[in-house]
Amino acid sequence: MKALLTTIALLCFILAGKAFAVPHSTPVTIGVYINDIQEIDLKNHHFTADIYVWFRWRAEKFSPAESFEYTNPSELWGHSTKPNYASPIKLPSGEYYQVVRTHGQFSQKFLLDQYPFDHQTLVIGIEDAVDESRRVSYELDQNPISINPKLRLPGFVIGKPAITIENYSYPTTFGDLRLEGKASEFSRAVVKLGIHRPLVPYAAKFLLPILCVMFAAGLMFLFSPSYVDSRVGIGITALLTIVALQITLNEDLPEIDYLVLIDKVYLAGYLYVICGLALVVKTTWMIEGEPENMAPANRLSRKGLIVLTILYLSSVLYFLAPVLL
Repeated sequence: MKALLTTIALLCFILAGKAFAVPHSTPVTIGVYINDIQEIDLKNHHFTADIYVWFRWRAEKFSPAESFEYTNPSELWGHSTKPNYASPIKLPSGEYYQVVRTHGQFSQKFLLDQYPFDHQTLVIGIEDAVDESRRVSYELDQNPISINPKLRLPGFVIGKPAITIENYSYPTTFGDLRLEGKASEFSRAVVKLGIHRPLVPYAAKFLLPILCVMFAAGLMFLFSPSYVDSRVGIGITALLTIVALQITLNEDLPEIDYLVLIDKVYLAGYLYVICGLALVVKTTWMIEGEPENMAPANRLSRKGLIVLTILYLSSVLYFLAPVLL
């Protein structure tokens, strides 16, 4: 009798252990097709994408296509997510299969320090909203990502897409007492698509206007120091034109706490014109009441033109060096 009770107790212990054991991780094969990128909104830090995500898995009574979520949605109310099949279909291999199409905005904090010659990476994160990595782990398909060959993004050159799998740890348990203070870790698929602006067209669009203004500003050095009004007028007009160009540029950019590349080019232009105006004042003082100083004043103006132009062009090339290299 004692042996029988011992056996029953042992069986109960084993069954209880199985009931509270952590389930084995369920592998889920994932892949992504990028159908379209419809908008890049630098000012509001988001982009709009149309993508397909497919899942394959073996566990019955479980559908990762219903429990997944995007980790960087923007305006989630505007997302349209629709499965291709009313319910997952079973493949001859014994796996279950579902494809989900999503159209919506995704948040992206763009780095604009090299604007307008910046390179951006559009990122979409996918993970299970319910189960952690110890329960659901993503695996890449044999051909896990592809892109619509007819996809065009006006103003940008599209690079090669990529997808990786990583375990992402949240520094919180989200109030789940079962985790006993351990951080929550989820399996995450990260989709990346690199884009950049073509160098030559954007150089003509952004640099040519400011270079034309600087060329016109340089004419104030070539007038005789006696034509004070004309020289000052050229400098002031160039200064106001640079201000107008910079204001127009900033209308398309978000509020950021650093200077972008084109801002640095404009600041160099400000310094060029201000130094030029200072030189105009200097040469005016030289000839005021002393006509014999006209020749030295002209030489100083020519030297100023050469030195300031070299310094300005050198600074522009210095700012462009990371882009050109």
